[in-house]
This record gives sequence, C-alpha cells and structure tokens, in this order.
Amino acid sequence: MSKSAIAFSVVLSLCSTWTFAQDDEDIEEIIVTGTQIRGASISEALPVSVVGVEEIEALGINSGDELLDFIAENGQNFFNEAENISGGVNAARGDIGAFNLRNLGTGNTLALLNGRRMVNSASFQTEEVGGSFVPVNSVNSNTLPVFGIRQVEVLRDGASAIYGADAVAGVINTVLKSNAEGLTVRGRHGWYDHVGRDDQTISLEWGKFFNDRKTNLSVFADYYRRDRVNSQEEARWANSDFRDRIPADSLWSGNTSFRNNSANSLFPQFDLVSSVSASGIPSGFTDSRGEFETRPSTDPDCVFDIGFGLCGIPDGSGTVRYNLNENRDLNSALERANLFVFLNHDFDNGIQSFTEVGYYQSKTNLVRHPSAPFSTVKLRVGAQNFYNPFGPCGSPNRLPDSVIGTGVPCEGLEIEIDNIRFAEVPRIVDNDGETYRLLQGFRGTFQDKWDWETALLWSKAEKEDITRNRVSNTLMQEALEDPTAAAYNPFSGGVNSNIERALVDVFRNNEADLTLLDFKISTADLFEVPGGAVGFLAGIEYREESFEDDRDPRLDGTIVFTDFQGDTFPFVSDVVNSSPTPDNSGERDVLSVFTEFQIPLHDTLDVQVALRYEDFSDVGSTTVPKIALGWRPLEKLLIRGSWSEAFRAPNLVTINETIVARQNTRNDFACEFAANNGGDPMQDILDCSNSIQRIAQGSRELRPEQSDNYSFGVVVDPLPGLTLTLDYWAIEKEDTIGLFGEENHTILDLVQRLEAGTANCAGFQGNPAVSRADDIDPEAADIYLAAGICPAGDIEFVSDQYANLDTRTVRGYDVGLYYSAETRAGEFDIRYVASLLDEFEQEPGGQAAILLEAQESGLLPTSIPVDGFADLIRRDGNQKEKHTLRVSWRKENWGAALTGRSIGDFFQTSLTLDGPNGDIFYTVPSVQTYNVSADYRFGWGDSDARIRFGVNNFTDKRAPLADRFFGYFADAHRDLGRSYYLDFRFDM
Repeated sequence: MSKSAIAFSVVLSLCSTWTFAQDDEDIEEIIVTGTQIRGASISEALPVSVVGVEEIEALGINSGDELLDFIAENGQNFFNEAENISGGVNAARGDIGAFNLRNLGTGNTLALLNGRRMVNSASFQTEEVGGSFVPVNSVNSNTLPVFGIRQVEVLRDGASAIYGADAVAGVINTVLKSNAEGLTVRGRHGWYDHVGRDDQTISLEWGKFFNDRKTNLSVFADYYRRDRVNSQEEARWANSDFRDRIPADSLWSGNTSFRNNSANSLFPQFDLVSSVSASGIPSGFTDSRGEFETRPSTDPDCVFDIGFGLCGIPDGSGTVRYNLNENRDLNSALERANLFVFLNHDFDNGIQSFTEVGYYQSKTNLVRHPSAPFSTVKLRVGAQNFYNPFGPCGSPNRLPDSVIGTGVPCEGLEIEIDNIRFAEVPRIVDNDGETYRLLQGFRGTFQDKWDWETALLWSKAEKEDITRNRVSNTLMQEALEDPTAAAYNPFSGGVNSNIERALVDVFRNNEADLTLLDFKISTADLFEVPGGAVGFLAGIEYREESFEDDRDPRLDGTIVFTDFQGDTFPFVSDVVNSSPTPDNSGERDVLSVFTEFQIPLHDTLDVQVALRYEDFSDVGSTTVPKIALGWRPLEKLLIRGSWSEAFRAPNLVTINETIVARQNTRNDFACEFAANNGGDPMQDILDCSNSIQRIAQGSRELRPEQSDNYSFGVVVDPLPGLTLTLDYWAIEKEDTIGLFGEENHTILDLVQRLEAGTANCAGFQGNPAVSRADDIDPEAADIYLAAGICPAGDIEFVSDQYANLDTRTVRGYDVGLYYSAETRAGEFDIRYVASLLDEFEQEPGGQAAILLEAQESGLLPTSIPVDGFADLIRRDGNQKEKHTLRVSWRKENWGAALTGRSIGDFFQTSLTLDGPNGDIFYTVPSVQTYNVSADYRFGWGDSDARIRFGVNNFTDKRAPLADRFFGYFADAHRDLGRSYYLDFRFDM
C-alpha cells in the first residue's frame, strides 16, 4: 500500500491549498450509476433500473443471491451450493453468490458498493466457456447486507468508459444507508412447509449527529443463521435415481441419464492382476479378463462367498449402485454477520470527509457424498493384505482351494480395485469467510463551480475451506498392503473396514485483495452552448489487485503420491477424487485516466461522451469510448440510445495459474464412432466414457476481451404516475477467453482419423493435444479398423490451453412498466420489468470452425455434439425470458405486497435424443413463483413499530425435473417450496 498511501497524501496536500465554500446542509451523497458528473441531466436518459428499500423488504429475502434472483436482467447463479455439490475443493463453496447480468458469464458484471469497486470473492471456480471449464471469479453477492441497503441500481449498459474493466454486461451498484439517525431494531423468523429449515435474522441500525449536525456516525449490524437442508428431508431428492419421476408417456421414460446414482459403491469390482489361466481359477469365477464384482452375500446370484457379508460374481452381471443422495446437503448450515460503520463530517472549510468500515463473516457446514477414486488413478489390494481372498497361504481370509483352485500362488495375488466408493463416512465441509472494507474519502467544491472527490479504498476477502473425511491415496495404499488385521478391508461392505487410518482433512485457503485510490473533479457548468451548460469530469484511478490460492500439501505436490503406473504430481494428487493443484498467486497494477462530457446540444437533446484509458501491468493497455444520448421531442416521450466499447481483462487466475490437471468425465468420440460403426454399439469391448484428465496452464499471451455495446430505447409517460419503457440492447464480444475442450479435442482427433483413413495407421498420430496410451487391445483395434479409422489407445490426458477464442453475441429487449397512484382506497405502486433474450450465439473460429465444417460436409456425424459454440439461447439454463413483478398497497397503518418472478423455459443438452427429423430436446419448463406479505404499523411506547407476515412461493411451486444432482437445475431454480416469515421492526 506504500505507493497508494504516498499518492493519497499528495492529493490531500493539493486539496488543502484550495479555498472551499461551506454548505450548511447535511449532505448524503447521491450515487447516480452511469455518470460521475454531479447534477448531470443525462442521468435520466440512461437505462438504469432501481430497486428501492421498500421493494427489497417486500421480497422476503435474506441474502444477496436471493436479491439477484429478483433482478430481471440477471442470469444464472453459477456459484451456488446445490449445483456445486460435485465440484469438490475446486469449487467456490460456502456462503457465496455470483453476479451475472445478461447471462453473459461470471466476471462480465462490475459490482460497486456506494459507487466504488468491491473486492472479488476469495474463492474462484471454473465455468464452461467454449468447450471446457475456465477459472472465473466474482464479487460475492452475499456480502451485501440486505437489510442495510438503501437501493440497488442496475445499469443495463456497457460502462467500461465510465467505470473501467469488467463492466461488459453492465454495472450493479449497491447503495447503503450511511446517514442514519435514531435506532432501528429488526428481527425475522422464517420456516418452511417441506423441510425442517428455520431462518433467523436480527439487525440493528443506529445513527446520531454531532457537532451541530456536522458529524454523523452510523452503525449497521446484521446477524443471520439458517439450518441445513439435507437430501433425505424430501422424497423428491432422497434417491439420486430420478427415473421414477419421469412420466410413463415421456420419450425419456427409463432414460439412464436420469439415473444419477453411481457405479462406485462399497461393493466394488476387482481385477486380478495375474491372468486367470495362469492362476488356475475355475471357469465362471471371474470373466475372461479376471474381473469380478461383489454383492451382499444375500444376493441370489452369488457365485462364491468372500466373507464379511460379501460374495463374488463374474464381471458384467451388474454393479451395486450407490445412492449419492443417501446423505448430502442442498443447503449448508450457515451463520453470517455484517457490520458497517459510516462516519461523515463537514469541516469548516467546506471539505466533507466520508469514512466506511465494513466487515463480513460467514461460517458454513455442509455434508457431501463420499469420494470415489478417479478411473485413471487406481489402487491395488496387496497380495499380503490381511483380508485379500486371494492372499497368502495361511491367511485366515484366503479362500479355500476348493473354491479358487490350486493354481493361486502361496504368496497371494495382487488385485486392482475398480468402482469403489469410500462410503463409510461422508465428506464434511467447513467453510469460513471474512471480508474487510476500509474507505477514507474527501469531497468538496471550489470556486462555487467545481466538485472534487478523492478516496483511498482497501478491501480484502479471505476463505478457509476444510474438507474432513477425505481419503489419502498414500495412506490408503499403505492400508491395502498391510498384512495385519489393521489393514483396510475393501471386502467388508463398509463395516469395520478400518477406513479411519486413511482419512485426512484437506484445506484450501484463498485471499483476494483490492487497493484503490482515485481523484475526480467535475462541474455541471463548464461552459454554455445553445442547449445549456456543458458538464465535464476528469479523473484518475490507481488500483492494485492480487489473489492467493494456497492448497493442502496433499494437493500442491508437497506430499506426493505415485500410482502403480508411475503417474505422479502434477498429474496425480494424494487425495482421492481431487485433481492436483499447485499453489497459485498473482497481482497486477492498473492505472486509469478517464473523462466524461455531458453536452446539451438542444433544450431537448443531451449527449454523454466518455473516454477511458487503462494500463495493466500484465496484459497491456486499452482505450474505450462511450456515446449516449437522450432526446425528449415531447414532454411525455424520451428517446435514448448509446454505443460504447467495453472490455474485460483476463482474470489473474487465467494468467498466473501454473500447470493444473483436472479430471472430468468426458466422452472419447473417436472411440464412440468406432463402437457405433465397428460392431460394438453397446460398448461391451470399448469403454468410451471415462474420467479424462485435462492439463491447462495460465498464459501471459491472453488479451482483454473487447466488446461493442449498443442500446436504443423509449420512455413514455402517457398518464400521470405511469411510465412505460422499452429498450433494445446488444453486446458483441470478441476474443472470449476459454478452452477448446477435452471432448472437442477428441472430436478433432476423430476428424483427422476420418480424413486419414486406414492406409497408413503405423505412422498416424492424430490430434497432438490428445495423448493416448501406446498399447491397444487387439480386439479393440479390430473394431476401429472395421469402422474405417486408425485404432486409438485410451486417452491419458488432453492438453488444453487458455486462449482468446470466439465471438459471443447477445441481443435482447428490456420492458418496464411503473405505475403509482393515490386513491381513496390507498396508495398503489406497480412495477413490472422483463428481460427478453432474442439472440445468444458463440461464433466458432479456428479449430471449432474445422469441426463444424466437417459436420456440414457430412464427414462428421451430426449426432456428435460440438460443445460451446453456435446457438446458446435456451441452452442449459440460458432462459429466453425473465419477468419480475411487484404490486404494493398502503393505506394508513396497513400495507400489503405481491411480488412475482417468472423464468422462461430452456432445454438440457445432455438429454438430447436423435429424432427422425433432427434433435429432440428435453425442455425444462418455465417457472413462476409469487410472494405475498401484509404489514401493520403501530406505536409501541415512544417507538414506531411494524409487524409483517409473509408467504414466499405461496403457490408452492417446485422446480421442474432435470438431470442434475438433486433433480433440478439449481443454477436457475430453487426447490424448497413454500415458506413463511414473521418480521418485527422497531424505530426508536
């Protein structure tokens, strides 16, 4: 902070040499999102949606992510617990929510607090951009204190020229109450129809003026807690096999895509390392490759008894699947606290000081499903393992020769484990977060004309994530080789298995820092033109950003595991079911210079012109302009429009990340083509869907994503109290940072094999990004050759680097209706806002274009999906439309409100079927929910009081069925059903 502090001191010393005029009135700074010129009349022509305190209270919400649900322009929340339940330690877990205007993707929305940037969440995760998952970060929406908000302003326009990087899809500015007077105490209790969760909130707001009202101290404190929601609380979540919820007449009836239980269970499959024939094991004991499955000993198909309640059966008879929802949480148990302190003071020389101190803390506890090893990182039962049924002679658990024959050597046989899940204990995740915000600013005027403002901001976010009951590969392998009774027993069905000796806690500690210093000077009257006074602003901003990602020693390579194939760090970690991740960190400095003009070309026509230059220490510099206009040809008609360029800098993770390997279940499409066209459609011989390792690395060659933003709209006031708005908008973003994707790389490999044919397979290499095993099973090779392509070994890993890829285009309409009226029956207020998506496309370039051209030419079957490109509208949660409604009424002491939210339908690509006339999509239908509340205001001694009763989702609408972890699309929907709350407020 030394450079920032020195610069801040210089600014203050310059300010102290000026003479300022004193304003005797109490000032609370009014933030106008979209312009930084005080008093600028262009502000009414900017497409800004405002959600006020009354509207927020009527929503019946407790968290920032719930508030974003009711902003029509905001899309999916990719940082949510129910959808991230499979993400493991690499997911952003705990109390967290993301901003995502226009569904353009996390990181494309700039979040401000009282007009200045907020620090990013300490945790980051990956999001699918292009054909694979790319690190993204966001401000944590849950750090916003819902009950301390004065209003939320949503600028539905690109604003990089005004505010800098990341304001591609727009800006959300949250304005807090900062000049309070008196004491307000508030409490809320909420409960649910279908689950046992209770919510409690208590908040306090206190403010007082001192020094003849020159000084105001305001304090806001909020505490919130909620109970966990477990999968077993509702029958609709209790079984991860959702096929029984599909209507019998549906095309997807019986579709195994909805069978989300797992082949990995406490009843694993085993492979004898030695050949069956060499060991003399009787026929029918295993399959021809020496593989057998285990089942409970009560199973009628048992072939041989192993003991410990298990029996054996040849592989291929069907595995015992594990219910992943046997015990895992949709929502964690949560405690959250917010504290904000504001100190505002008017000096005698006219300078106003404003100070912000903010603190946020959260603690969550979440139950997750037990872990299972990656298919590429297998463990082996040692020949001397105490419980090995093919163990050494004299072992009490070796099967008798009458069962296994006489050919099993006395030193025993080593056994490879497939499809095991260490389900003796669930994983438990404790996630603690803290965020600090300190801001000191000064503002004033001089020469009765110029307004100036400067501030120094420092903010830090921290996350500590600890997962308990993880399994160490090293400790488990030791336990599997132990010849004593303390060995791990994989043949016990999880009963007294000695799993405890292999359990470890695994941590991930994250930190994000932001330091910002700015200075702005503006006037609403620079000089006169025929239409009026020209407004002007000039400013400079310097900020430092950094992140740290500190991983557990078993993940970052400090403790190294090497499997029997020789795979080790950085491709294999010591934690079962977790990809290796080195520690990462990065930082950058950004210097910005910006200016803005408001030019009244005519009494009825105002124009905004803005220009911003930003220089990044790591990715170069960029300059972006903006032009906006507001024309009022009639008193009741306003026409507005804008054009701007915006940019999103590559986030620090994509630049600084060292080599990182990730395991994802992916399809090998060269294998699938061979199976479907070479005589193995059921994949009895080939296995084309596996956990494939992707290797990526940060790149300093990345460039900022550039976009052109357009908007055009009309505002009509046809009647007193009635306002109608219609805005068309478009965003065309180039150089979107993403990954080509593991599956797309395998498709490219297939295209190259189709082009090459089988004439020269000895020298054929295929896609160099796809690393395959050299050894190919002869039976599998024959299937490839029968399909007309060169044989391919199993994929070992895919190299996929972050790059500036394709162009994303998003277009749509915003509609608004606002009506207020005072009648004998009371005051009525109606607000309806809709965001309608007209186009959402990602145009392919480079290698993606090769794949689509191959499909168009007929070389590549159209049934093979080229992921992440072409039309994205209504695809996997990109709903075409979203509507919000609020109707409120007040008469004297009584009030009532109705709020509604509607999300349009979309389809889930993983469930697409081949039809006679093309693809048949599985549609997740639209959802409408409504909240109602009623309140009464009364006196309580010397206090004013209010009691409110509310019912959220009073029609008890449940989330529609989808192929996801809890049977619904949690990025877009919630599934807790109807809930109630009772709210008390006292103003003293």
